[in-house]
Amino acid sequence: MRIINRACLVLLALAVGLSACTDAGSGSGGSSGLKPTPQLTLAEADRVATTFLTAWQDGDYATMYSLISVNSRDAYRETDFADEYEYVAEQMTTDSLTATITGSLRQGTTAAIQYDVTFTTNFFGEILDPGRTMRLIETPEGWRVAWSRIDILEDLAAGARLDRRQTLPGRGNIYDRNGNVLVDQNGRAVGIRLVKQEIPNMASCLDLLSSLLRKEYGELEAAVAQYNSDTLFLIGETDPDTFQNAEQALRSRCAVGDDPNDTFIRTTRRYYGELAPHLIGYIGQIQPEQVAEYSAKGYPSGALIGQAGIEQAYEEYLAGKPGGKLVIVAPSGETLREIAEADPEPGQSVYLSIDRDLQAAVQDAFIEAYNYASPTWGYTSKGGAAVVMEVKTGEILAMVSYPWFDPSLFNPDSPVWDRVSAVQALQSDLRTPLVNRVTNGGYPAGSIFKIVSTVAGLDSGVYPADTWYTCTAVWSHPEDVLEQRTDWIYGTGAHGTINFPQALTYSCDPYFWELSVALNAEDPDLLPGYAYKMGLGVPTGQDVLDEKVGYIPNPEDTFLRTAAQWGIGDVANLVIGQGDMLITPLQIARMTVAVANGGTLYKPLFVNRIGLIGEEPVYEAEPVPTQIDVDADIFALVREAMCQVTLDPNGTARYMFEDWYNFQTNEPIVCGKTGTAQTGLETTKPHAWFVAFTPRDDPEIAIAVMVENSCEGSEVAAPLTRRIIEDYYGLPHGELPGLWQTGCIHLGE
Repeated sequence: MRIINRACLVLLALAVGLSACTDAGSGSGGSSGLKPTPQLTLAEADRVATTFLTAWQDGDYATMYSLISVNSRDAYRETDFADEYEYVAEQMTTDSLTATITGSLRQGTTAAIQYDVTFTTNFFGEILDPGRTMRLIETPEGWRVAWSRIDILEDLAAGARLDRRQTLPGRGNIYDRNGNVLVDQNGRAVGIRLVKQEIPNMASCLDLLSSLLRKEYGELEAAVAQYNSDTLFLIGETDPDTFQNAEQALRSRCAVGDDPNDTFIRTTRRYYGELAPHLIGYIGQIQPEQVAEYSAKGYPSGALIGQAGIEQAYEEYLAGKPGGKLVIVAPSGETLREIAEADPEPGQSVYLSIDRDLQAAVQDAFIEAYNYASPTWGYTSKGGAAVVMEVKTGEILAMVSYPWFDPSLFNPDSPVWDRVSAVQALQSDLRTPLVNRVTNGGYPAGSIFKIVSTVAGLDSGVYPADTWYTCTAVWSHPEDVLEQRTDWIYGTGAHGTINFPQALTYSCDPYFWELSVALNAEDPDLLPGYAYKMGLGVPTGQDVLDEKVGYIPNPEDTFLRTAAQWGIGDVANLVIGQGDMLITPLQIARMTVAVANGGTLYKPLFVNRIGLIGEEPVYEAEPVPTQIDVDADIFALVREAMCQVTLDPNGTARYMFEDWYNFQTNEPIVCGKTGTAQTGLETTKPHAWFVAFTPRDDPEIAIAVMVENSCEGSEVAAPLTRRIIEDYYGLPHGELPGLWQTGCIHLGE
């Protein structure tokens, strides 16, 4: 709230005699011999000045305008008068002001009011402007201010202008956890141009560019098809190191380098290899709705600011603090007065938790997978997601939302000839590359949710671990609206008589349907409650990225939404991760971390530290744990059941990992859980899930992989997880599944 200092002004309300402020300020003028006009006293002039200054502090320009003289009103319309004040307030970034009358003097029909003003501004701090004089004249309306622009600021006479001359510091860089650059403010980008008729083998060239630019083969093929055979066109940009390593291959396979025009180098805010764009975000020009906010912070109207991701969330650190001068300039350009100055503060570097090499490897795995599976699920799947998370801290080592985008397109210096159209194409793309599937994608979990169901059954005591059940291919219950439910293994046999851990390992649906009846009988809210407890359908705690909370069906919401009572059918769907449930890959990764470490949910950490290079960090992240109130032995049992998923001959993902292990060399063992989430339409392919932690003993990382509308979890998500683990440990890459070329054959759940 703006407050004017009324120490002297209160006494001015006295209608009789001179005020204390008048006496103090009159000095020799009080005995000058000038006879005051009886009708208008100096005290009345003080009151008019007080009203005028109070209205200024309140932004009440209409009242101020009513108190200026007729001549002043003739010179300035009320709208022009208000515009003058608003422009000055905007340039000064004024938040509030206070005024104090220090004295007053009357000379015939004129009164001179001395006062000081203190402007509190967002950009320059406090600006003191003492020793000001307001002149009032007698009029038939009473005392009125003989106003001109110098009543706003001294020297702001007609024709002069107030300028804020800004100095923007260099924007801070963004690095990975090891100090490898991810975003370089003074980076160099190498543009690669092609001419179709000069390319010796188009398929070979596009294969190389797909790997180099991290773009799908089909996307590049479509881009090339837009141009005539003799047209020189830009296909993409990369960093100098990557270009140098691929230069010979580009020359031989794409004919790039034979002509000087084939490449160019430009300096820009360079995003290294388009890595983690959904996390890092991008910069763009201040939008119209942002002008007022950023102008108050000292940004010029055309400045580039963070508009998404880390660039936006840590704008205050990355941008530093703009500097500048506030000056009054004559029409000739001469500086008449320097009012205030603020020194710029350099932008600080932000160090992320991700590992650049691992992030690149995961993105490369997605590109390779979609290219290789283009004859089958590659063309039906709109995208996927993967998260690699540290088990003991909650740090995110890699985060991939596929497909991704080129963040440099949002920078006005992008070399794309029609940048606006390119951005609009991203926004309208049916594959939604701008959506961060890790935090904003909502999916049913499929059999991944059986981890929650197992914990609920064991911890509640409803099902002990040695509860045996003969798992046939079909299941029914008299209260279920469906006459019969069929297991995923239906048509190829059954699981036989199994116990609780085996039910998770083999992912037996009938076992869990039977469990759902017992859980529901105990308490209909029991299973949803364990989902919340394990981090599903609730915020993850991170505040860097926008995220969906998701949805876990429960009795109360079901009634409110549908007016139907919660029944066996509802809990039977939920217990296997189907129905109306929606969760995010980040929530699933966080849950997997808790299973791996024995019950600690961590806030996902994306940023390790912030600071100037060579100085102490101004921020260092620390793990933020929340303990799940579940016995540690239960998590140990669940972990072992997940390890058997890849080790037991009947484990749902055994066939994808059986050639991996050499137990004599202590290669890491992956423990996981498959999931195949139906989308509700028989003609639409399911979402494939696989979650894992590794190594088996003393886990280091947890992984969640989801591929939309593809095949079963074991057929698509498990091989992708395997590739991620190979890259994490530096193991040689195994062959991608042949079924990606021929079609799903339903070897596992």
